[in-house]
Amino acid sequence: MDVGEMQQKLSHWAEENPTERRRDLYSLLCNETWLRVAQLHVSANQGSETAGTDEETMSRFLGDLDGNINRLREALTAKTFEPQPVRRVYIPKTHGKKRPLGIPTIDDRIVQEALRMILEPIWEADFSTHSYGFRPNRSTYDAVVYLGKRLTGPGKTYQWVVEGDITSYFDTIPHRRLIKAIKKRIADRDIRDLLWKFLRAGVMYQGDFHETLTGTPQGGIVSPLLANIYLHQLDKYMESKYLNLTKHQREGRRQQGMGNYLYVRYADGTPVQA
Repeated sequence: MDVGEMQQKLSHWAEENPTERRRDLYSLLCNETWLRVAQLHVSANQGSETAGTDEETMSRFLGDLDGNINRLREALTAKTFEPQPVRRVYIPKTHGKKRPLGIPTIDDRIVQEALRMILEPIWEADFSTHSYGFRPNRSTYDAVVYLGKRLTGPGKTYQWVVEGDITSYFDTIPHRRLIKAIKKRIADRDIRDLLWKFLRAGVMYQGDFHETLTGTPQGGIVSPLLANIYLHQLDKYMESKYLNLTKHQREGRRQQGMGNYLYVRYADGTPVQA
């Protein structure tokens, strides 16, 4: 299997069928080549030697690479694969605060990466051009450039910048609503069931197990994509209500004393009012 070619096919299908739901995706997870590519991606990530709750490192995994890949493939094929609780640590933020970070096991990281490789090409065909966070080939700089070009120069009449942030967003995403959003594009129930297992796997902190009834742990490879899928509804709302207006509609809003908007979402959201 050529993984890149398959991802291109998924992307083309999504572009050509924007309202359809994709089936028959789970078999990709059970493909040896797909899992090997996922493992290579995980190995290249910073922190690949950091162990999860099972204390397994990537070096140990590589010590029996063929055997471990085959073990994962067999468990996924038999649908007996069970994600493990993530190891929770806290990393410093500004103002003395700390951010929770989840460290999955090596097995879970590889399977999450394999899931991301399936889902991302489909959802990238759907995501808004106004969304910049946690996406391939997009960055904070791109979001700043987009706003800068539209806020400066002759004839620019935007007067307010409103910056918003969702408190503890990753920790508070409702699981059932997230799966419902995923279901709009993914008809393969086996994929959705596996994602549900990851969401509910729980965390271990200082030897104690804690349930995860909401949220997707920061540090999980598939978490940024899931976060974007959930906020995709916000992007679509902004587009339909404020961003795709005709010149006549925008002038009409001004005459009624209402503002017009630019919109950029890097992670949570930044509307700009005129």
